[in-house]
Order: sequence, then C-alpha cells, then structure tokens
Amino acid sequence: MIRCSFRLAPGVGPYLEARLWESGIRRWADFPASPEVVISPAVDERIRAAIARAAAALAAGDAEGLAAMLPRRERWRLYAAFARDAAFVDVEACGEDVVLVGVLDAEGPRLFLRGRDLDAFPEAARRWKLLVTYNGLAFDVPALRRAFPGFRPPRAHVDLCHLWRRLGHVGGLKRLERDAGVGRPPHLDGLGGRDVVRLWRAWEQGDADALRLLAEYNLHDAVNLRPLMDLGYNRVVERLRLPAEPVPVAERGDFRYDMTKALRSL
Repeated sequence: MIRCSFRLAPGVGPYLEARLWESGIRRWADFPASPEVVISPAVDERIRAAIARAAAALAAGDAEGLAAMLPRRERWRLYAAFARDAAFVDVEACGEDVVLVGVLDAEGPRLFLRGRDLDAFPEAARRWKLLVTYNGLAFDVPALRRAFPGFRPPRAHVDLCHLWRRLGHVGGLKRLERDAGVGRPPHLDGLGGRDVVRLWRAWEQGDADALRLLAEYNLHDAVNLRPLMDLGYNRVVERLRLPAEPVPVAERGDFRYDMTKALRSL
C-alpha cells in the first residue's frame, strides 16, 4: 500500500491523490518522468522528489522516516511493509499506575508485570518500527509516557479505533472483536476495564487466580489486535480499489501455545 501512496508529498491531499489513482497513476512506478506534466511542473517535481525519498527510506527499512512523510491518519499504510517489526500493545492501569502491559511482537506474546519485569518494557520497545493499539493515542501511549518518562513510541503508530471508524465501526474493542469475528475464550466474556482494578486489588491481597485472569484478559487484548489490524488493512485497501496485496489474517490459534507459556510464567 505504501507504494500506492502519494500523500507523502507536501501539498498532496486526499482529493489530489484520488485524482492520480483515477487517472491510472496508482503506484510510484506509474508516475511519469520529467518533462511530462501530470498536474503542474511544480507539483509534479514535489511528487517525484517525495517518491525518491520514500523509496530510499523503504529500501533502508526506515519506518520512522516514512511515517514523518505521512499524515498521522494515513500511517496504517505502512503496515504491510513493516508487519514483521510491528508490536501490538495493550496497557492495563490501576488509577495512574501501569500494572500490566500485554505485547505481541516478533518475539511472540508476552507480559510485562508491575513488581516483576515492567521496568524492562522500554528496552523491549526500542526494537519496534510500528506500533498498533486500540485507542492508544488517548490511553495506552499517554499511560506509558507517564510510567516511563523517557519512552518514545514509534512515530509509525496505527490506532485501530480510528482506522475502524473509517470502516463504519462504532464502539469499543470487545464489540469490534465480535463484529469482526475475532473471538476470545468464553470465560473472558463480560470482563472490561472496570474489572482491572478489582482483579489487581485481589492479586495484591494474595489471590493468584485473580492475577492469572487479569493477565489472560490483557494478553488477549494485545494478541487480538493482530487479526483486527490485518482485517482493517485489507478492508481499507479493498475499499480504495488499489493494486496492493492483502496481508494474511492471523488467528488466535497461531499464538495459543506461546500465550499459554506466558501465562504459566506468572
């Protein structure tokens, strides 16, 4: 999808990009060389310069540089190119305190727990090129910045709350999972944000089962972001009718064994 993007160029908005696509210029390679004029000499040169910069950044695996060229709302376009270096993250907090962070990245699903290894989270995050959250712009990223003042999330951040709104979804993560057919075990149904504080307080009072339930809830929140990202990306590409390949859609079963290992490590 990133090779179909012309909004990398200054002054190119959705209308102008759509005009290019409709005229048959649907990928970087389709944009003609100078001296042919597509829009105007000045705009064409900005587009050619942006394509050259973007192609160099893509070849170098520079997600940060590409993200800086795109409007925040369009950074989902980087997903297929950087899926292997993506992290799917969900944060649980008790008041202002981050107590648990569920992560799915190249190392598999894992948990960072307050009082155990939460301090290791910033170092793990240094390797990520793309971040995927649900409502992370409003909650997860601010919570992590409060917990870790030096934490700097990847600029390439896809907030699925906003991506799925473009597809007509209204509601929270659990409703999106149901609507998209992305499931979780029945014993986790009905749990929500209000249960986080209750379960964490119960764990502090010695209830080990409460911690396991909270951790399983959190880890499913993180892991389910992967198929939701896959589905959302494919549906937006299909809606735009662009020559971008769909990404494979992950399933929870792909991670079940490693999820069980992470939960048994508590």
